Amino acid sequence: MKKFLKGLLITLASLAVLVYGGVFLGHKVFFPIKHSSVPTIEAVTDGTFTFGAQAHANRPANLAEYVELLAAQLRRYNELAPQLWPDNPLIDQMVIAEGIQSGRFWQIMPDGRAEPISKRDALAFGFGRNAYTGGFSFFDGDTDGGTYGGVYLAIDEQNLTNYLMWQQYLHLGTYDAILFLTHEGFHARVQSGWDGPEVIHNRGRNEYADNLPARAARALLQEQLLEAVIRRGEKAPILDALATYADWKQTFPEDFANALYFDRIEGTAYYYELVTGLLAGYPEQVGPENLPEALALLASRPDIYVQHGLISESYTVGAFSAVLLDDLRPDWKEKLAADGNASPAEMLLAHFAAESLPEPRQITQAEIEAVAESLRRPAENRGKPLVFKFLFDILF
Repeated sequence: MKKFLKGLLITLASLAVLVYGGVFLGHKVFFPIKHSSVPTIEAVTDGTFTFGAQAHANRPANLAEYVELLAAQLRRYNELAPQLWPDNPLIDQMVIAEGIQSGRFWQIMPDGRAEPISKRDALAFGFGRNAYTGGFSFFDGDTDGGTYGGVYLAIDEQNLTNYLMWQQYLHLGTYDAILFLTHEGFHARVQSGWDGPEVIHNRGRNEYADNLPARAARALLQEQLLEAVIRRGEKAPILDALATYADWKQTFPEDFANALYFDRIEGTAYYYELVTGLLAGYPEQVGPENLPEALALLASRPDIYVQHGLISESYTVGAFSAVLLDDLRPDWKEKLAADGNASPAEMLLAHFAAESLPEPRQITQAEIEAVAESLRRPAENRGKPLVFKFLFDILF
């Protein structure tokens, strides 16, 4: 028995060394998170707005500074949230922020008041806690004489100064955990009250990267929707986009069925993220009165907003179709929530049902090959680097 226990202990100790050593070497040596302390994506400006990492002169360098910025953004969001969606349940939100490396907790009230709190007091809110990059969990809680919804946000302090992590989101322009509150909160709190479809196709969220003609058609659709947003008020670019959409829908009916639900849920959540990202992230530049112009400036960056892969495409297709609906159908949000088979693009098509659409532009072989190349190209900070960072944050 002693020999067995001794052998078991040696085996367990060896496994622990292998696991810890493998994770340490994987994260620190073989698959480290790439880092840049300077912006690598050019900001976008039109003389009125300037969006991008460079637009934030005082970039937070530590958790305390970031909490101060997050608190100001949260206050701004909560002030405007009732105007952003009909009967919006994602209001009066509170944030519990945790620094992943330091383990420090902060409580940020809906009005932007922020103070450090103990781990015990933070965990009393009952949220699920995941100490990894961008972890989040929603909760309900009573505090300070009021009842608030809230979100726990895990802040990766090491990446507050890493421009490679978040700068691609021009509507945020910096590391910004508030996107988890607005985008994921939209899923959790707003969409939970929507009418659902009878059948949800593609539950596995397959990108269908092998269907290159369909992927190229949706890439063209995204470019045309962005152009229509830029040329706000003109009908012709919208009809061009709808011609592409209708042709894709007819030519690839299975692809359409697999995309419809995600155009609906991810597209509208991304629309909400874009709007709240601009309003909360650039309060000196963007307000409700000039929001359409700010969204048009984002649309001028297809290199950032055009995505490839059926699910990835749904974000841009749904969001920028929704931006167009804001001008055309003031009631589109209520109608979409009440129709489980609706999507912003479908509603846009229905709005112009009486119009004769132009002939759809034919997709070239060069465009198909360009999409294929993009689908083969891995993102710099995804895959194995994030897996090993996730394991490292848990074990160390």
